[in-house]
Amino acid sequence: MIKDIVVNLPLRQNNDRSTAFAASLASYFGAHLTGIAFILWPVIPSAEFGPAQAEFIKKQDAAAKQAADAAVERLAFEVRRENLSWNSHQIAISVDSAPGRFAEIARAFDIAVVAQAESGGDMFEKLIVEAALFQSGNPILVVPYVQKAAFKIDRVMILWDGSATATRAVVGAMPFMHRARRIDLVSIVGERDLREELAGADMAKHLSRHGLKAQPTRLQMVGDITTTILNYAAQNPPDLLVMGGYGHSRFREIVLGGATRGILQGMTVPTLMSH
Repeated sequence: MIKDIVVNLPLRQNNDRSTAFAASLASYFGAHLTGIAFILWPVIPSAEFGPAQAEFIKKQDAAAKQAADAAVERLAFEVRRENLSWNSHQIAISVDSAPGRFAEIARAFDIAVVAQAESGGDMFEKLIVEAALFQSGNPILVVPYVQKAAFKIDRVMILWDGSATATRAVVGAMPFMHRARRIDLVSIVGERDLREELAGADMAKHLSRHGLKAQPTRLQMVGDITTTILNYAAQNPPDLLVMGGYGHSRFREIVLGGATRGILQGMTVPTLMSH
């Protein structure tokens, strides 16, 4: 059951689709909502410190606090409209440390809501998503930057390949699937060398024992995995896409798997991911 939700509050108003969505999600489940707004320390130019640098720091600190205050105000507006139990925290921190800190915070919640990073947008938002996915240990719900509608859960689409990460995503999506009217269990022919039943039948049988009726669907690869998935989702739009998130650490940087990176860049529906 979803009873405790945390949302990273975007610091740019023109990219804030996730705050309202998180509020509607919390309202739907009757959950408590916690908003996290980071007050990002300024990046100091590599020059000798002096009066000019001190003034620069002062202005940057004020702008960072103003952005965090505005993010909390947007959350307050949304939760008042939804009549929710909620709280917020403002955390002063460096840009490099904030994503990992959000991942640590997310471990004490049922699910973390984060905003999709726009193509060519702020790298900070991308790092928040990746840290929450790979370091929190909990499922995350990524809200696309084109999202306008409130949360609803008529149709769920599960991307199933028999992997451990996909399994964890299915487990994390159970509270959502129990509210859905239709569940599509989608696998891609040729994506992995799996037994036929692993492509859908075994998981469909497992879900049926939870009282969930899933519709197994096998797709032929068209182009690449990402294109195949996004094309099917466009033709059969779900309210929630569920998938495992792939990646590994290289020199302490997250390197996303191809399908994960492609979906995060091209997704147009709310997507639940788990690693």
